[in-house]
Amino acid sequence: MGIRRHWRFMVLLIATVLMGALVACGGDVAPENVFIADEADSGQVVTMTVGDTLQITLDENQSTGYLWGVVTNDEAVLRTSEEPAYEVDSDAEGAGGRKTFVFEAAAPGTSVLRMVNAMSQETAVEPVATFELTVQVVE
Repeated sequence: MGIRRHWRFMVLLIATVLMGALVACGGDVAPENVFIADEADSGQVVTMTVGDTLQITLDENQSTGYLWGVVTNDEAVLRTSEEPAYEVDSDAEGAGGRKTFVFEAAAPGTSVLRMVNAMSQETAVEPVATFELTVQVVE
């Protein structure tokens, strides 16, 4: 019985110390700002701080062959932080969905982020939609 009590005491002690460390660290870390944009925000100017996140969600129907892609962006200022995610609206064949792009404000400066919804093999053809956002990153 003595060993079992000692073991429980040690687990409780370790859990208490870990919880205290997590709480102490939480007070020192500033929360990250996440800016969320969609088609309605095209043409706007956004001011972000280094380390902030920009999430852009645009309607897309991959079954049509028209896909959103980044055409211009200064990666030194606004870095792509992960692969775009695509979420369909339903299981129906040919159903559309939304593509979400995530960027991180990497360094002070200005980037004009321009995206187009077009067929990738038809680069000379006018895109069906465009999205443009001017991102100003400050320290």
